[in-house]
Amino acid sequence: MPLQAPDIQLREWLHAGGLEAEEEVDRIVEAAGPGVSWITHVLNSGLVDEPRFIAAVAETLGMPYLDVQARNVERDVLEAIPSRLVFLHVLLPIRRENGVLTIATYDPFNALARQLVRQAVDGRAEWVLAPRAQLLQAIKTLYGVGAETFEEILKNQRSFDSLAEEDLVANLDANDPEASVVKFVNQIIREAIGERATDIHVEPLEGDLRIRYRIDGILHAVAVPPQLRLLQNAIITRLKIMAKMDIAERRLPQDGRIQLQSGDSPIDVRVSTVPTVNGESVSLRLLSRDEDQKYDLDKLDLAAHDRETIEKLLVQPNGIILVTGPTGSGKSTSLYSFLSKINSVQRRIITVEEPVEYRLPGVMQIDVKSEIDLSFAKALRSILRQDPNVIMVGEIRDFETAEIAIRAAMTGHLVFSTLHTNDAVSGITRLLDMGIEPFLLASVVRAFLAQRLVRRICPYCSSPASYDAGYLKTLNFPVDRHGVTFKRGRGCDQCRDTGFLGRCAIYEVCCMTEHLHDLVIKRSSASELKDQAMADGMRTLRQDGWRRVVNGQTTLEEVVRVTELDSS
Repeated sequence: MPLQAPDIQLREWLHAGGLEAEEEVDRIVEAAGPGVSWITHVLNSGLVDEPRFIAAVAETLGMPYLDVQARNVERDVLEAIPSRLVFLHVLLPIRRENGVLTIATYDPFNALARQLVRQAVDGRAEWVLAPRAQLLQAIKTLYGVGAETFEEILKNQRSFDSLAEEDLVANLDANDPEASVVKFVNQIIREAIGERATDIHVEPLEGDLRIRYRIDGILHAVAVPPQLRLLQNAIITRLKIMAKMDIAERRLPQDGRIQLQSGDSPIDVRVSTVPTVNGESVSLRLLSRDEDQKYDLDKLDLAAHDRETIEKLLVQPNGIILVTGPTGSGKSTSLYSFLSKINSVQRRIITVEEPVEYRLPGVMQIDVKSEIDLSFAKALRSILRQDPNVIMVGEIRDFETAEIAIRAAMTGHLVFSTLHTNDAVSGITRLLDMGIEPFLLASVVRAFLAQRLVRRICPYCSSPASYDAGYLKTLNFPVDRHGVTFKRGRGCDQCRDTGFLGRCAIYEVCCMTEHLHDLVIKRSSASELKDQAMADGMRTLRQDGWRRVVNGQTTLEEVVRVTELDSS
C-alpha cells in the first residue's frame, strides 16, 4: 500500500466526503505532500463528512469499514497494544479471532504506527478503517482519562503513597514522575470542561479511587485506568497545591480556589476537601467567567404569563423578590438576568455574594469572606450606607440577614435574594420560621420564584415517544391536549448515551396577593397558603414542566424526577 494517495484519488475521496468547493479541494491536495498526515489535515479542516470520507477511502483501498462503539469492543484485547501507542496514533484493538488481532485506525497511510504495532503484537494483525471521532470516543471510554500518562507513571516504578511537599511544589521537569501527575490532573480537569461538567468529585473508596463528573445535574463515573488508587495521595496533593491549601493538613476540611484558562475562557474552580475514613475527598465546582456571556429574560424562556409577571415586578421601586430552590438549580442565573434587565446609569446596583460567580458590567459586586468576618449581614449594613437603588443578597440564611433585607425594602430599596426551599410558597414559612413578623413579611415581599433545572432532550437522537393514557392521568398531565407529540432521546455519542444534552428551567411564581397577604397575617398553614396561591393564578413547577414536555424540550420522567414533592 503506498504511503501517499495520488492527487486524483484524493480529489475523489474529498468529493465523496461532501467537499464540493474546488478551491478548498485544491488547497488540501497541495498540502498533501510527503511526510504530511493529509488525512489528519482533512479531518482537522472540518470540511468533510468524516464517516463518508473514511468509508470512501476504505472502499478504494479494499479495507473493511467499521462503525466503532465502545460497548462492542472486546475488553480483554485492550492490553494487546501499549496504551501510549493507542493514544499517540489513535489506534484501537477491536477483537482477536483465531490468533488474528483486528485493529481500527483512521489513517491507513501511517507507516510508523504499523511498524510499531508489528513490534508490539504477537501474531498477525488485521487493519480496519473507522472514523477518527468514533475512535477517540471509544478510546476515552475504554482506557480512561489520562491512561497514557498513568502508564508513564507506572513505568517509573516509584511509590506515590506519600509524596513529600517539595516533590510537587518544585519546578517540574517533563521527564519527572511528578510531571506526569500534573499532566494527569490537568487531563481530568480538561476532560470535565470538554464534557460540560459543573462539578468534579475525587472520592477515595476502600481499595479504589473514584472520579465522577456532574453533567446536566447527574453524576457520571469517569473511566479511569486501573490501579488509580496508587496515585490517590499524589492526585489529592496536586489539587490542594493548585488551590493553595495546606497539604500537610489532612484531618480538617479546607476550601480553596483555582484560576484556570480554557481556550479564551477563564474558569474559576472552587475546591473543597473533607477527610473520610479512606482519605481526603475533593470536590471541584467549575464556574466559567466568560465575559461574553449575556444574561437576559429571553434566555430564561419563561412562560408568557410568568414573563409578564416578572417584568411588572422588576419595575417596582421597592420590595423583596426571592428566588428559591436547591443548590445548582439556576438561581444565580435568574438573579443576574433580573439585574441585567434593570441595569442602567440611573440605578446604582450593589450585590453581596459568596462567591461572586459572574461579573456584571456596571454593578458593584462584593465577595463575602468568612475568614475576615465579612458576612452577608455585615456587608448588607455597609451597602445601605452606599446609596443603592437595588440590592442583591446572595442568600438569606439567618434572621439577622433577613431582618436587614426587610429593613432595606421598607426604606425604598428593591432587594433580590435566594432561599433554599422546595417550592415558592415554602419561602413564606421559611421566613416565618426564622422569626420574621408576619405583617413585615406580607408588607415587603413582592413575590417568590421557585425553579428547577430539567435536562433537555438531545437534538441529535430525539425520537417520538408514546405513553399510556392511564399513566398520564396519574401524573395530572392535561391529557385533553390533542396533538401532543411526546419525545425522548435514544442515546448517542453526542449525549454520552443519556438521551439528554443541556438543561432548561421550569418555574413557579407566587405573588403576594391581597388574599395571600391576609393568610400570612393569620399564620395559616403551608397547604392553605399554596391552595390560595394556586387560586390566585400560580402555576406549579410540575405544571410548568408540562409546558416543556408539550414543546418537545424534555420528557415526562424528567419533570417528575425534579418535581416529585409537588402534589399538583
